[in-house]
Parts: sequence; structure tokens; C-alpha cells
Amino acid sequence: MTVFLSTYVNNIDKKGRVSVPAPFRAEMMAQSRQSVVIFPSRKEGFLFVWGYDDFLAFAKRINSLPPMSKERQRLSRTILAASKSITLDGDGRMILPSDLLTVAKVEDKILFAGQGEYFTLWNPELYEQCQTNDEEHYDDDLETLSEGWAI
Repeated sequence: MTVFLSTYVNNIDKKGRVSVPAPFRAEMMAQSRQSVVIFPSRKEGFLFVWGYDDFLAFAKRINSLPPMSKERQRLSRTILAASKSITLDGDGRMILPSDLLTVAKVEDKILFAGQGEYFTLWNPELYEQCQTNDEEHYDDDLETLSEGWAI
């Protein structure tokens, strides 16, 4: 199982090229393809990034919903249809399309945030704002996580 941890900030060039952090590339070595699948979180202004095989498992969950259900149709449009497969080059870089960079409001720097089985890409300033808000909920979130665990 892939586990992306930590945060990294890298420069992004005018062509949208960015080096994927070495620990993230190492996690992706177990994938059948050295590519990622990216889709936008338009409301929150960041990008979800999955290793290829992990995304296939995620997509399978969407496809397990009844074919004509409203939930499957919405998830298919907002995630599957909006996703882009991007191959890493020999130097561990990926080229991010301009439409995705616009969603994430990324210009010259991009933040990689490990989220366990996937990672996210952010404008570093927006990430810091979100992190500040997240910290306000930390105690409640830990309590939710602890529910049901035997001590």
C-alpha cells in the first residue's frame, strides 16, 4: 500500500514542470506505471494526486455504485471525467496542465502534502491558511479517530 507522508515545497517552471519529491517517487515505485492521476478539488482550490494503481482501486469504488444512480453520475463527472493521467519523466518530474494550475492558484511554487494513500498539490499560502483552520479542529478530529478503539 502506498503511503505519502510529509510536506514539500518545490519550484515550478513556466512550462508547468515540477520535480516530485524523492520520498513520493519512492512510494510510487510499486505502481505498475510511473504515472499519477490528478483531479481538482475546485471548491477548495487544490489538486488530488494518486498513484496509478491506487487510483484504479479508487475508481472501482465509484464504478461499484449502481450505473444510473445520481451519486455515481456526479462522482463520475466531478472525479473521473475531470481526471488527467500524467507520466513522470526520467528525472522524476511531471508537467502540470495550465487548467489544473489555475484551479490550485499555483504560480512559481507548489506544495506537496502527503495524505496517506494519495497526496495533494497546493499554493503554499493557501495550504498554510487551511492548516491554520485544521488546527482549530484537531482535538475534535482526534476524538473522532479514537472512537471505537479498544484501549
